[in-house]
Amino acid sequence: MMKSAMLERDFWSGKRVFLTGHTGFMGSWLTLWLERLGAFVTGYSNGLAANASMYRMCGLEAYVPWIRGDIRDTRQLVAALQQAKPDLIFHLAGASTPASLDEPAFAELFGVESVGTAALLDAVRLVSGDVPVRAVVLVTADDCYAAQPWAAGLRESDPLGGDTPAAAGKACAELVAAAFRRAFFACGAEGPAMATARTGHLIGGGDFAAGRFVPDCVRAVAQGRALQLPAADRPGEAWPWLHVLEALAGCLALAQRLFPPGGDAFAEAWNFGPRAADARTQAWLAEALCDGLGSHWAVPAAAEREAAGAGERGRGPSAAPLLDTAKAAVRLGWHARLDARQAVMLVAEWYAAWMKGLSLREISAAQIARYEGLLAERG
Repeated sequence: MMKSAMLERDFWSGKRVFLTGHTGFMGSWLTLWLERLGAFVTGYSNGLAANASMYRMCGLEAYVPWIRGDIRDTRQLVAALQQAKPDLIFHLAGASTPASLDEPAFAELFGVESVGTAALLDAVRLVSGDVPVRAVVLVTADDCYAAQPWAAGLRESDPLGGDTPAAAGKACAELVAAAFRRAFFACGAEGPAMATARTGHLIGGGDFAAGRFVPDCVRAVAQGRALQLPAADRPGEAWPWLHVLEALAGCLALAQRLFPPGGDAFAEAWNFGPRAADARTQAWLAEALCDGLGSHWAVPAAAEREAAGAGERGRGPSAAPLLDTAKAAVRLGWHARLDARQAVMLVAEWYAAWMKGLSLREISAAQIARYEGLLAERG
């Protein structure tokens, strides 16, 4: 029986879980992990990505009940919750938005992240008399915070903001969640406890989204193309890359604590990010990923300058907010188990299996099992 300081199979066995955005990168990993823990998952999504999809590659379509619907449609969500009757909800729709979107997509982006969050929480409120939802975890990202002049890690109490539409959309989702929590989920014994999880910049096998750095690197290697760093990247600046399994471990631990009794004490915002020492530049990540895939990356001149300015380990001043995760460490027993090199090697292992045509469900399950071993060994 798998048991660690954070996760317990006994808790998850037989739990009914409603998962929005289940066909995405993060949702596919969480679906596989919940299956391994013995939970029953119902997914809610309006479809699969037009490009490559981890969900399809792992064969999840064949056995996960899937309710198709618009995350912004409260009526559809009410009907879906009445059908699924979940104990817990994970809201991932919009959690892994690409860093750059074409301008006409910005309004849709805000609709998914803020209106979608409001629609889901409104649906939870409306079905509360019939559906036994006890815990809700909504996932956003580290860029929901307002830019701050200090270099120390951002705490959950720091101001929200967002310098880009994608970031501002996540800040709006956080504000919506806080308003619903105060108005409707104010820690009643019978009502659901609701929390938000703010994650670092997620990396992991199975991400094929356009406009995201790791998928762009992998596509370049797979197609034998020269890899180019983003033109807007600032040389020498490091990013808080976090493996997707690290973030999901935090979300699972948080969901356990939200469940009654005592869940109201955890109904707030939580940070899940890498250790500050493991922030790395994009050039470092690209080179490490290419090494892991057995490909030589001809370092562009800009990247050479970056490496020189950032030091041999690829660290430099932060290009994105570093999160203070002390609260999660003390109260949830969560901290990042993987250092930067270990995280990238897991990513490379997954994509190498994809390039070789191996079973991606098997490699994903094996990586989850190995990560569970880290949780059990180190507590």
